[in-house]
Amino acid sequence: MTLEEKLNYCRDQIEHHGIYRCRPGERLPAKQAGQIYTWQFYLRRCMFDPKFVFTVAELLVQQLPSLDIQIGACEDAGVPLGLAISTLINQPMLSIKKSRKAYGLLNFTEGPITGLPIVLVDDLAGSQTTLINSVNILTAFNLPVAKTYMTLINKTMNTHNAYVKDLSLISLFSCEDFAMTWQDYVKKYNKEPEFGSYY
Repeated sequence: MTLEEKLNYCRDQIEHHGIYRCRPGERLPAKQAGQIYTWQFYLRRCMFDPKFVFTVAELLVQQLPSLDIQIGACEDAGVPLGLAISTLINQPMLSIKKSRKAYGLLNFTEGPITGLPIVLVDDLAGSQTTLINSVNILTAFNLPVAKTYMTLINKTMNTHNAYVKDLSLISLFSCEDFAMTWQDYVKKYNKEPEFGSYY
C-alpha cells in the first residue's frame, strides 16, 4: 500500500469500527460530571487488530527524527501500539503505569530499561493527564524522556506545548477528522453506523 492508502485504511477502520455514535436522542455519560457525549472513541476495537496496529506503527515510525530510542507505552491504551512500534524498531518496550503497583515490587514501570531516550506512546492525546504523569514518573527516576511523543489521535489540536514544555507531538489524526454525529455519518455513508456487540 502507498502512504495515502495506509492512512485511508487507518482512517476508515477508526471511522467504521473505533467510534460509537449515539442514535438520535441517545447520550453517553462523559468523564466530567453532568456532561454527555454524542459520540466517543473506542480505539481498542481497532488497536487489538494486528493489521491495523502495525500499519499505524509503521506510519508513526516514519515520522520519528531518530530510531535510537526506547518506546515508553502509557498504560493501558498505549501498550498495543507501543509494542508494535518497538517490534518495528527492534527495541524493548517499557510500559508506564498510571500509579505505583499496590503489591510485589510496588513498581511504576514494566519491562527492561535501555538507557535510551524514551518516546511516550498512547492512543489519544487529550487532557494530558496520562502524558504528564508518565513524564513525572520517568524524570523522578532520572530516566531520559525524548523530545517527541506519539499518539494515534490528537484530540486537542495546537494545545500540547502548553502542557508539557519542550515535547512535540507526532500524531496521525485529529479529533476533528472524526467529529460526526449519527446523522452526519448516515448522510455521508448512506448507512447507519454498525458498532457491533459489546459487553
